[in-house]
Amino acid sequence: MKKIVVFIVFTAVTTFAFSQTDCTRPLPTQQFKLKHQQIKGRTTDASKLQLAVQIVQTYCFSSEQVKEIALLFEEDKYRLQFAQSAYENTIDKDNFYEVYDAFIYYSAVFRLHDYLSNKTSGTTFSDDHLGESINTEFPDYHYPDFRNYQGTKNCSPYISQRQFNYIVNQIRTTKDQDLKLDKAIRLIQNNCIPTDYLMKIGSLFSQEDDRYAFAKAGLSSVYDIDQYPEMRQIFSTPRNRSNFASFLAGQASFTSSSSSSSSLSSSSSRGEVSSEKCFVSQSEMNSILNTLRNESFNSTRLNAAKHIIESKNCLSPEQIKDIVDLFDYENSRLEIAIVGYDFTKNKNDYYTIVSGGLGFDSSKKKLLNYINSNP
Repeated sequence: MKKIVVFIVFTAVTTFAFSQTDCTRPLPTQQFKLKHQQIKGRTTDASKLQLAVQIVQTYCFSSEQVKEIALLFEEDKYRLQFAQSAYENTIDKDNFYEVYDAFIYYSAVFRLHDYLSNKTSGTTFSDDHLGESINTEFPDYHYPDFRNYQGTKNCSPYISQRQFNYIVNQIRTTKDQDLKLDKAIRLIQNNCIPTDYLMKIGSLFSQEDDRYAFAKAGLSSVYDIDQYPEMRQIFSTPRNRSNFASFLAGQASFTSSSSSSSSLSSSSSRGEVSSEKCFVSQSEMNSILNTLRNESFNSTRLNAAKHIIESKNCLSPEQIKDIVDLFDYENSRLEIAIVGYDFTKNKNDYYTIVSGGLGFDSSKKKLLNYINSNP
């Protein structure tokens, strides 16, 4: 009994001493993997946060380890709370800006940055990683004026100069070309960006194919959509400029917004599907599904799916169900099912087909109620 008591006391003292020691070494890899799995096993962001905070207040971590745990959360508000709690026991505080990459929205990045600046009295945590200034020289293109733009607005408000600088610095410092393209597309998603900024970002790619892929992805995020054809300037050959023009001409939502002054995200009124070219081929649908599968976060996938459904404005109930099936969370499935109803070309069979993708009777009832209230 005496030995047991001594062991318990020794363990408690050791744990307390460890938690109070200044951090010089991060948690060993095997122990980190164990803690990582424990947090990942929690079913909600709130429960993950509770356990994660306990762990980071007890052990020491590297910035990269903090980032890996932050990526386990679905929502940025939980990532922010966790990152703030983890900062004190991070051994390489100068590299803490690496954690920024775990966030989806710029607003969360700036809140974390402001928090860190206050923690360091605003002197040791530089704004450079947020792109307060950039040294990049951009090509001498004719950049369209977006500040006095009076045409169709695809989204609003557009990002700030500070946010643009952040994107540029993130892409400019990425050496791997494949990663650079993926990062650029991820950074512009779910944000509103003027053609001027998109042209400058596109010019950062050395490969024409990468520029073309970025230009196509940028259409869904552009602010001044009537000026988006100016994006052709980033291509060095007439052939690629022609291909880009053909791409824009093939986008019904772009043509609609340019000719009728309606925005891309609402190119047709709710429930009114254009009869012109109202067809999405199986190969195009496969591409859409692959794009959505490649989204790591549920919230990003959800926003991307809603945008695609609205911009295509022509998916069949079967295709909507294929998108519904990509989501693990029931509330996301239901949200897609409801959004899809307003933009499908066949409402008569919609409930019969799409409700098969919902797991709970309560969700099916909500979908049916929505359909009945929006004939």
